Amino acid sequence: MQSNGRIIGAVLAGVGSLLLACYVQNAVTQRKRVTKELARDAVRAWEGEGGALIEAAPRANPG
Repeated sequence: MQSNGRIIGAVLAGVGSLLLACYVQNAVTQRKRVTKELARDAVRAWEGEGGALIEAAPRANPG
């Protein structure tokens, strides 16, 4: 009977670890998404105030 308890405990610990890992991954993904949206909004607001982004110079076509 002790082995059954150990097995159940190990399974519960594994499931808990998996759930914690998923939670952390989702939190990191959400933070990246929010940061990206804030950066995009900041660029749009800056452009709306008369700022202009400097675009990369086009490459000369060899030929």
